[in-house]
Amino acid sequence: MSTIEVTPELNMKLGEATSAVRPHARKYLPYLVFAFCFSFYFLPLLRLLLQPLTDEGTLLEGAVRIVDGQLLGRDFFEVVGPGTFYWLALFFKLFGVTFLASRICLFVSSLATALSIYFLSRRVCRGYQVLPCIFVFATYFCFQGPAISHHVDSNCFALLAVVCMVLWQDVHKSWLLIAAGALAGATILTMQPKGILLLFAFLVWLWIQYRRQSTPLTALAWVAGGCCGVVAPMLGYFWSRGALGDLIYANVVWPSQNYGAVNSVHYASGILGFFNHWIVPGHRVNWTVGMAAVLVIPLFFVAALPALVLLLGARAGVKAIRAEIALYWLAGSALWFSELHRKDISHLVIGSPLLVILCVFYLQQRRNKGFRLALQSLSVTSVCLAACTLILALVARPTMTRVGQIRMIAHDPVPTVIDEHVPPGGDIFIYPYSPMYYFLSDTTNPTRYSFAVYNYYTASQFGEIIRSLDQHRVKYVLWDKHLQDKLFEQFPNSRPEHFIMEPYLEAHYKPIWTRDGIFLMERKNDGHGN
Repeated sequence: MSTIEVTPELNMKLGEATSAVRPHARKYLPYLVFAFCFSFYFLPLLRLLLQPLTDEGTLLEGAVRIVDGQLLGRDFFEVVGPGTFYWLALFFKLFGVTFLASRICLFVSSLATALSIYFLSRRVCRGYQVLPCIFVFATYFCFQGPAISHHVDSNCFALLAVVCMVLWQDVHKSWLLIAAGALAGATILTMQPKGILLLFAFLVWLWIQYRRQSTPLTALAWVAGGCCGVVAPMLGYFWSRGALGDLIYANVVWPSQNYGAVNSVHYASGILGFFNHWIVPGHRVNWTVGMAAVLVIPLFFVAALPALVLLLGARAGVKAIRAEIALYWLAGSALWFSELHRKDISHLVIGSPLLVILCVFYLQQRRNKGFRLALQSLSVTSVCLAACTLILALVARPTMTRVGQIRMIAHDPVPTVIDEHVPPGGDIFIYPYSPMYYFLSDTTNPTRYSFAVYNYYTASQFGEIIRSLDQHRVKYVLWDKHLQDKLFEQFPNSRPEHFIMEPYLEAHYKPIWTRDGIFLMERKNDGHGN
């Protein structure tokens, strides 16, 4: 057997190679540690279903439809872009149509978002580099827990695009511009206003750099080309299937005419409801009022964030803004303005990531005790808010469904009742707004609409729903009257002058099970068979 003689020269070369590798490894070590810590926090949340009555059900049901070969716009109608549906459908294809597959998708998107925020924060902040990420996810999860959302997915793609732009500033590699444009295109397909505003922000920033003679004009073409390289194939796919007109109508034409009527609310609405949510009644000395007052602080910070960042930025001076900070300003404004279609606090939270980084950057620039105290207070309250979501996940009770085990805070009898009456794949219509039950019970929605809210959908669309129920002879309908009353309170503009669905359901269906204002109804024998 031959041996290798270790000479002094070989030792020297090995030492040089090791010393070259170690700095490279140290560069990525903080991100590996951060990813581990984030995963350690997030993994216990994977099975948590905090609120089944959210937009998540619409996205899950739509992704299942896509797996079954249906097309957005033509076979089912949603104002949400195709991005999240196809992104989630990819995980269903890989891992099966299960709740766990949806959570793997959520974990991938959330980890990518967290690493992006951490990277962008480390670029500009000397201290409190983890605070923006803790703050963002604490406020993300405080309303409905970890959940599939086109808002969250669009933020993931958008923040990754900003990361590519920042990296390009360092190395000036054209592929990074193409990647940034492609991710902006993915953002457009997921949430059109956000992606379009983000692309515009990138082009403006590159134009400014071109005017400063530090960037070639071709950089704008690379970004625009990358965006078109993602958007055009998706549009071409729908065109080849004869559904491009349906997609444009559902995602562009219809929302421009109908979306704002129901979703008009005052700025930062929902803060008071969140505060009341954490107050536990029945105590002579109600310590939970103090707890709620602490947990609501990050939300008040979100509400004041645009004015606060503007004030801090103005004090720092426009001339002092370096290229990287200018990019954060432009992209951060794009994210924030894209969420103003509904100005409640949950949408403002989604629009805040880059503005939070800017605020932390400006606060730590001020060597003042008051500013340091503000950062410390924000850190403590954010950690408390994040911990509350984790505690809820740990105390939640396991519940078995047809798509796998979930964990819920309170027992929900509805999935069990549906399972007892409707076989897997069977038809049921759920009214007015609980599409998550379609997914949990593995049942089929016979209409094109995952929910039905007055003054959001038109009278003709309600008529289409009724025709579908008659055509398919749908045997079961789940009618949540309690939720309907809550929708009328939270969305006053959704109360109609004339009811359409209610007279039809009362005439054609009879209750066979009821609990807390929720009715499972069976179709009456009207002489045409069931």
